[in-house]
Amino acid sequence: MPHLADYGTPETVWISTPPGRLRPGPEDHRIYVRDPLLDKEPYEYPYLPPFVGEVFPSAEPAYDGHFDQISLNSRQFLAAHAFGAVSRVLDIWESYLGRPITWYFAETYERLEIIPWVDWNNAQSGYGYLELGVDRAPDGRNYPYALNFDTIAHEVGHAILFSLFGVPANGLKTGDFASFHEASADITSLLSFLHFDSGLDRLLRHCDGNLLVLNELNRIAELTGDRQIRLASNARRMSEVTAEIHDRSRPFTGAVFDTIVDVYHAALVHEGLADERLLGIDIKDVDQSDMQRISDFTSRAFRARPFMFKSMLIRARDEVALALAQAWPRLDADDLSFEKAAVMVVDVSDRVAPMLAEKFDENFSWREIL
Repeated sequence: MPHLADYGTPETVWISTPPGRLRPGPEDHRIYVRDPLLDKEPYEYPYLPPFVGEVFPSAEPAYDGHFDQISLNSRQFLAAHAFGAVSRVLDIWESYLGRPITWYFAETYERLEIIPWVDWNNAQSGYGYLELGVDRAPDGRNYPYALNFDTIAHEVGHAILFSLFGVPANGLKTGDFASFHEASADITSLLSFLHFDSGLDRLLRHCDGNLLVLNELNRIAELTGDRQIRLASNARRMSEVTAEIHDRSRPFTGAVFDTIVDVYHAALVHEGLADERLLGIDIKDVDQSDMQRISDFTSRAFRARPFMFKSMLIRARDEVALALAQAWPRLDADDLSFEKAAVMVVDVSDRVAPMLAEKFDENFSWREIL
């Protein structure tokens, strides 16, 4: 199961500097951790933060202010890891937004509360809190979601989205709102993963530069073994999904993933890193022979120039993330649909890069969103 320690320290992302050092917990001016000593029921209205019961001893920083001396098998490591993952996601998206994120619950709570362990096969983000349960795996063991960066980034994504365009007055189940939220939280997780230097290296090495094979990027919320919650590289159209919110989210997620790959492929060809015939393959509906051709066009060149491939993926990541970060605050929670969100993304993409807008428009149209 992936966790933050796997990915090392990235060098490609702006990191905000909070006022003062991190405090035991950990906690800072944006978030704090509380790890209940006894089993706690998941939060549900009207039972909300703050948690005031007995807690495990806080994670303590070393003399240099860091938490990297904590034993990997301790409760304190769960707390420190969850805190670090949440902080990382916030830093990434504040860098794209160009400003701090003000929590949508700021009138009630100044900071987000993280509960790193709940004996519950789920994770949730809610009004003022993030709770992380466990993945009950087929082998009978429990794997804490506090160690799963994908899951944490997805849940923090929900909190960021609520903070950028609000909550609909008529409830979360209005129209496309819930499904769009799920898609955008998946995309937040996917793009956040791409900010780990060692994660990028491992991703590209495992797939030889072909992002369409099953890999750490397109497996949303990767679990133990060969399991994941959803696949970003899917071929679903709006006419093929059900009303269930996660199923209905798939076409939008797929369109954004396709756009990342399209921009990446175009950059590879433009820089002479891949055969130009790569651009003639329709990645939205590939068969086994197409997949082999893509691998043929990327694998040998990737092995020769892996760092150039990595640079092209970083370029695609940043263009797509910048477009989304500019589009999200312009959305209206009370009048939100997949179509209106797609129109906004295409519109702002034209200011980021004209080809990006063209690719978004093409992929949203194929998915029957536009």
